[in-house]
Amino acid sequence: MNSGSIPEQPYSEFSRRIWDRSVQGPDPLPTKVQFEITYRCNIHCVHCYTDPFNTPAHLRRELTLDQMLRLFDQLAEAGVLWMLLTGGEALVHPQFKRIYREAKERGFIVSLFSNGTTITEDAADFLAANPPFLLEVSCHGATAETFEKITQVPGSFRRFQEGVHRLLEKGLPLKLKTKAMTLNRGKLPEIRRFVEGLGLKFQFNGDIYPRLNGDLSSTRHRLPGSEILDLEFGGLLAPDEEDRCAEKGISSPGERPRFEPPSDDRLFRCGCGTNSMSISPYGILRACTFTTWPAYDLKEIPLREAFARLVQEIRQARYTGESPCRTCVVHTLCNKHPVMAAVESGSVEAPVPAFCETAFGRKERITQEVTDGERK
Repeated sequence: MNSGSIPEQPYSEFSRRIWDRSVQGPDPLPTKVQFEITYRCNIHCVHCYTDPFNTPAHLRRELTLDQMLRLFDQLAEAGVLWMLLTGGEALVHPQFKRIYREAKERGFIVSLFSNGTTITEDAADFLAANPPFLLEVSCHGATAETFEKITQVPGSFRRFQEGVHRLLEKGLPLKLKTKAMTLNRGKLPEIRRFVEGLGLKFQFNGDIYPRLNGDLSSTRHRLPGSEILDLEFGGLLAPDEEDRCAEKGISSPGERPRFEPPSDDRLFRCGCGTNSMSISPYGILRACTFTTWPAYDLKEIPLREAFARLVQEIRQARYTGESPCRTCVVHTLCNKHPVMAAVESGSVEAPVPAFCETAFGRKERITQEVTDGERK
């Protein structure tokens, strides 16, 4: 190494340092953005929370290219490093290549979400010449029958397979992810074999939320909590030791998990209100893709000001009633989203039974695992 060169550091260390710096102090600095560049999509997944906006009338409301690029400039000036481009299906935006190039040219660390069916030879060549940091593709099934029950589009499984193989051939940083639901229940081991046969790690998630317009039809495809628990604790994932510790809410294998009430009355107990944001195709700033409140129109308010207001509002939001969520001992194991709770249960403070069942079930399974381990 030359005497004047800068020592290399692992990406995880770099990321942690940026995180620590961005969230310290009273005014967090934005470092991450999820930019939904369009709600256009060529498939219509039954669980998709944006599909109601995949109509000509809604698409006419989306940002122009010039408006989007002005927001890119504001994001860069604000210090944002990581940008996730998603949709809908980002690649069907008529200006996708220009948008992607503009993001890269501004120095953003760009990741991309896709359904895989839009990865043509041309798209794969383009991405290979301009590689993203990460490319995540949804894998709904290992057969056309299962896959297309979810996408509702004949031929989509074949196009998905072709797209995935093109990405692998180009050596792109590909991650496959699976949403566990009623339409692929019983097929997850088969999907795992399919994913691992491609040399990739199998990952699934069972959280399904209402659609962003309040439509609850997507939630009909949720698996019961007991089935999600059987998948999580039944060896399907075979998580490594570090992942398993995080799942139990502990830092080391010898530590006993503690299930305690929250230390404060904050309504948002996730990463909302820290260093990240989400921007819709209409230019609406939100804390995350499911947080439809608070929201600010970036066509009317500069990004820095909107982000400061957003963080303040998120941090000031408190439980005010006697909801059991306020003092729940399994809050760290629960994936309830306050804004979506208002849609499902009538109030941002109300519990959502499906998430309660899963969270308390996790507590029971974890406690039993720890007890069994101590007896050995």
